[in-house]
Amino acid sequence: MKKILFIILIALTASCELVAQEYKKNWAEGRLTWEDFIERENSQGVSDLKYFLAYQTGKQKFADTTVVRNIAEAYIDRESSWINPAYKTEQYLRYNQVIFDIVEIYKRRLQLELDQAASVFDAESKLYATYAYCTKEIEQFQVESADGFNLEAIEFWEQIVSNELNRYTEKSIPEFKNRSFGYGMHAGLGAGTFSGSIADHFSPTFNFMFGFDFAYKRSIFYLNATLARGKVTETYTYNDYWEKNRSVGLAVMDISYGYAFIDNSKFKLAPFAGFGITELSSGNDKDKDKNLRMVDYNVIFGLNADYKLRKRINLAYGSFSGIKEKVETSIRARLYVTRANFDPNLKGYSINLTVGFCGFGNMIRFQ
Repeated sequence: MKKILFIILIALTASCELVAQEYKKNWAEGRLTWEDFIERENSQGVSDLKYFLAYQTGKQKFADTTVVRNIAEAYIDRESSWINPAYKTEQYLRYNQVIFDIVEIYKRRLQLELDQAASVFDAESKLYATYAYCTKEIEQFQVESADGFNLEAIEFWEQIVSNELNRYTEKSIPEFKNRSFGYGMHAGLGAGTFSGSIADHFSPTFNFMFGFDFAYKRSIFYLNATLARGKVTETYTYNDYWEKNRSVGLAVMDISYGYAFIDNSKFKLAPFAGFGITELSSGNDKDKDKNLRMVDYNVIFGLNADYKLRKRINLAYGSFSGIKEKVETSIRARLYVTRANFDPNLKGYSINLTVGFCGFGNMIRFQ
């Protein structure tokens, strides 16, 4: 019984929402018909088209891109728009269609303004200004067409609004450019292995990597850390006693410079080089004096390869007033090599590969 009542409640809610939307007609739904008006005998006029301009914050999806923006809306109210039945002619339908077209033109202009709004106050100001300009142009048309009695003026305005609609086409994503500075962070999992005499004593490792990107145009500065686990495969006794099968931790901290020689809609490739600190350590919970540690300062070089999954463009005002940004989510493969020289009998290359996720953002400006 409870399930039945719940289903009925959902159905009634959906029905109410549907009915609530039926009074609206958007320009994209097609040209006006007399079904969009109620009949009313009125000595004060021939017809009245009730139109509205507004906006709401929402998301729009275009292929792999999500745009968060203030979305301009324009519609007529079918329940409030009326026509004197004595004037239900093709001429008066064309007259009202011109008004509807003017409202649509200003909705598209409003969208351009909203995308550049810096705050809620700025957005509201742009809405009120656009609505005022729209009303003024409609009033001019009404005067020139003698409220629909002048067919020649209606035909003249039909050409004007047609040209304006072609001029202000509805673009899915506004044209913009990235600003010079970018920022990002990434994390991933992978594996590492050693060469030389290090490989004779230590096993390959399981790696966790994280870090940050700071970019200026195509130049990128990376700050990264790798934490890894492995074990001693062969006892090593030079300065300390590294017993076979003992658990070992590897830590690499590095700062490097990279250059994105490929950066398009799907891929970013950036070789890099820099300096790092490599540490091998092994702890002993029972006896802290038996903790082992070896450190080396070295050069690091490698390649970051990003495959871009999706983009998110934020055009709505947020907590930082006026900031518009684009954020790309990517899968990042990071291959890097560093040469470690812990002591004369323990040296070689550390080769590491990790795969993870990267989020990279740019502030944007409109063209």
